[in-house]
Amino acid sequence: MTENEARHRCGGGQDDHHVPAGMSRRTLLRGAVVGGGALAAGGLVLPTSAYAVPALYNPFGAYAITGPWDPPNHNGVDFGMAVGTSLPACGAGTIENIPYNGTGGHTVTIHHAEGYRSQYMHLSRFLLANGASVAAGTVVGLSGGAAGADGAGNSTGPHLHWHVINASGVRVNPLSVTGGGTPPVQGEGLTLQKIAGAGGYTGALDGVPGTNTWKGVQQVMKGYGYTGPLDGAPGGNTYSALQRLAQKGGYTGPVDGVMGTNSWKGVQTVLRRFGYTGPIDGAPGTNTWAAFQRMAKLGGYTGPADGVLGTMSWKGAQKLLSGYGYTGPIDGVPGNATYSALQRMAQLGGYTGPVDGVPGTNTWAALARLV
Repeated sequence: MTENEARHRCGGGQDDHHVPAGMSRRTLLRGAVVGGGALAAGGLVLPTSAYAVPALYNPFGAYAITGPWDPPNHNGVDFGMAVGTSLPACGAGTIENIPYNGTGGHTVTIHHAEGYRSQYMHLSRFLLANGASVAAGTVVGLSGGAAGADGAGNSTGPHLHWHVINASGVRVNPLSVTGGGTPPVQGEGLTLQKIAGAGGYTGALDGVPGTNTWKGVQQVMKGYGYTGPLDGAPGGNTYSALQRLAQKGGYTGPVDGVMGTNSWKGVQTVLRRFGYTGPIDGAPGTNTWAAFQRMAKLGGYTGPADGVLGTMSWKGAQKLLSGYGYTGPIDGVPGNATYSALQRMAQLGGYTGPVDGVPGTNTWAALARLV
């Protein structure tokens, strides 16, 4: 697609539908408080001030701009990318999917705090449900734009159209309100990927969580079948749970509660996510156990990562293996149950707020302390 085509043919679509008569966009997004500190509007549960002023970043810095911001000809920025490219959320918020959104085609709207919204247009696929809460970097859909393709709208070539709508309902250049090309290294996405490492995630620690990250997180939430006491004394049930954990690191042997070389190799592979840099040799030593203790922090362990396992280290590991009450599918699509489980985990890091499935600043800060 040429720049001229991007300016004149890239869809505008609708971005202000669902606004009830007599209600401003800002009022719609702020809504009335409902239980748990969330907002209800148009059938969606929207984030509250728990997210504070929206911190937005540019997830698409690696792609060429094929259609620059040029109002009134083009009220957005186009990025050239192949159909099916993952589209990370540019900031925390709540999802609204708008299929066949006029000339904009399939459009995902991310409702941020303070009445701001981001819109991605010409998608080939939605990935999350309406009302899903997302962290910065969560993949919300796949790009499209191929001429004549389903959901492409009035697009003449593969690309993504992105614009931001401010609290007054005015489209603004997204590059004027965003930071750099990646979330901060201590951001929510990196925290999630470290947690996901205990659930078998082996992808990049780049702060941009996708479906595989969320599958790992969900696996941690669900646990690994351990049902024994949290007594700090590992037995057959604990070791069977460790073998199920080891399966995420490539272990294919029996789950019999008898840890052998291959079981430990699988565990060591998972512990790569927690700073283990030694050999995958199935012979755990101090470095393996230190990484094990860092993983045990997700279960409430607060002692040193000194490689000397004691009762408290094992209690933390057992708590991790027991899970945090998540009972939904391991589908890589986070919903209220996933986020509620994350808040229960966050309680181990000092979080004292509601378990309402709407994580805010305090939730993420507590999770960051665990990892």
